[in-house]
Amino acid sequence: MNSKEKILSNLDNAKIKNLEIQRVDPVNHIKHNANNLVEEYITRAIENKAIVIDTKKSNLVDEINKIIEKEEASNLIYPNGLPIEIDNIRIKNKFKFCEQIETFKEHLFAYDVSIINARFGVSSHGNFCVTSSKDQPRILSLTSKLCIVLLKKENILESMSEALKRIKKEAEKLPTNILFICGPSRTSDIELQTVMGVHGSQIVYVLVY
Repeated sequence: MNSKEKILSNLDNAKIKNLEIQRVDPVNHIKHNANNLVEEYITRAIENKAIVIDTKKSNLVDEINKIIEKEEASNLIYPNGLPIEIDNIRIKNKFKFCEQIETFKEHLFAYDVSIINARFGVSSHGNFCVTSSKDQPRILSLTSKLCIVLLKKENILESMSEALKRIKKEAEKLPTNILFICGPSRTSDIELQTVMGVHGSQIVYVLVY
């Protein structure tokens, strides 16, 4: 019996195969307010430099119009499936992303604001989850200077692992691309000078409704 066979034999004898491994969600080591996930999400999202607005579905259009006016945005790009009447958004130009990107890629960075749906929010980290699909391509959260995120309160979960489990259960497998976004994109150089918007939006609003 060679070394490999001995090791496998020892494992079999120890009945390792029949042991149940207890997997602990890392969120258990984070102090959090499990009694109010919405409140915890808002607190931590603000710490991540996102601008969070606690509102209602009926007020989404008004809040979006206020943001657009405040940030002086003029060109909107948006996906299918938004829970709002897009005709009521007051902005100069609107473009629905429902065609192949090759047909308009030269204009992609001309859109200074995007509106997207968040699939889940994660209270333990103050981030939100975006799953890429034909209805909402991942690029909508990356190219515009200003990103407005719509997040249902009922979709705020305790941990990232719980969000992944929900996504996998719904689709039977994980999608090819999942983003967990904390807030505006940022990086810093060797002198610790923070630069915003390097790999994504400079300004992120999250409308929790």
